[in-house]
Amino acid sequence: MLDKRMWIIFLIVFTNFLGFGIILPLLPYYVESLGAGVIAIGLLSATYSLFQLLAAPILGELSDKVGRRPILIFSLAGTTISFILLGLAKSLPLLFISRIIDGASGGNISTAQAYVADITSKENRTQGMGFLMAALSLGFILGPATGGLLSRFGYSVPAYVAAGVSLIATVLTYFYLPESIKEKKILGILPQKKRRAFFSFKEIYEVLTHPNVGIVVTISFFMMLAFSLLQGTFALFTEHTLHLSAEQNGYLFAYLGLVGIIIQLFLLKRIIRLIPENKIVVIGILMMAISLLLVAFGGNIPFLLVAITLLAFANGISNPILAGLVSKLSPDDEQGNIMGISQSVGSIARMIGPIVGTIIYAELGAQSPYLFGAITLILTAIFAARYLKDPSLIEQVKAKIHNVLQH
Repeated sequence: MLDKRMWIIFLIVFTNFLGFGIILPLLPYYVESLGAGVIAIGLLSATYSLFQLLAAPILGELSDKVGRRPILIFSLAGTTISFILLGLAKSLPLLFISRIIDGASGGNISTAQAYVADITSKENRTQGMGFLMAALSLGFILGPATGGLLSRFGYSVPAYVAAGVSLIATVLTYFYLPESIKEKKILGILPQKKRRAFFSFKEIYEVLTHPNVGIVVTISFFMMLAFSLLQGTFALFTEHTLHLSAEQNGYLFAYLGLVGIIIQLFLLKRIIRLIPENKIVVIGILMMAISLLLVAFGGNIPFLLVAITLLAFANGISNPILAGLVSKLSPDDEQGNIMGISQSVGSIARMIGPIVGTIIYAELGAQSPYLFGAITLILTAIFAARYLKDPSLIEQVKAKIHNVLQH
């Protein structure tokens, strides 16, 4: 039976991604109702990712100093305020403020992960982190569906519902979630780690030029960039070309998340047993490229559903493998640092993608972001096929070198 604290952490992570999912299909409609243009949609999406990137390491470091619980309560309260502002927003500046607060508050995922690490043994830690991933996935599925369903009552209603869920999570955290780290550590009696810069282009460069790992991180960046091109413009595209409502777009995003979960839970392990991981990544990239071309040229709902299914399958097999490859190919004493930098590189792609996508959409037409994304992915697949190696072969080469040196 799971610790009751895990259920509260589950609710915290679920709330964050429920809010992100709720706004995703509504953003174009909300922005257009305020009289703003296409590019503003991309800027709003990028703003959320930017402030999440900046806030995550700061909140993580603060949680080591003052405890996990205060940071979680503070961030949940911030998320509640952001949703209320979103519901009240009658101008673009207030909409930006709500997204800034939501992004900064959403940076508490690292604190939630740290809490789980505090209360689980090494043997149960993977299960605990998997429980968090389930909360993330559930929020991303129910968020778009909820936002789409409630949008029929007005664009502010989904925001107020999300605020209510976040407020409940805040109250539960305040009254029922105890601190997870010992008092001596909070008070600074225990030795503290040397403080690191929270963001460093030098460290990103070092990871990108790292043997083997840099190749994986580069591939991940361009895959995330292409996906963000779609994510930032998809609701806009379907509204303008297929005349879909916010509710219908919400269901499409929910379907995307649901298929992805099914792939990861039931098919990924079987696929890995049959095909080398580096080849799976190449296949996934090409499938994603095909899905973007189907979106661009399909022109009807059946083609769109096929495209989304392919996209979900591609993401479901590629992203976990790429994350695993980063870990497998990293030196043991650099695991944490390289994984963190890899996540930062992904956040940068999520910032750039929506801005570039909406600019291309506005200047070159509705199909152009998907054509640009497909070309990017085809070039990435060629790069991956040429340079991405099977980690098992790399380990065999290392073992042979070690044996030679021993003799």
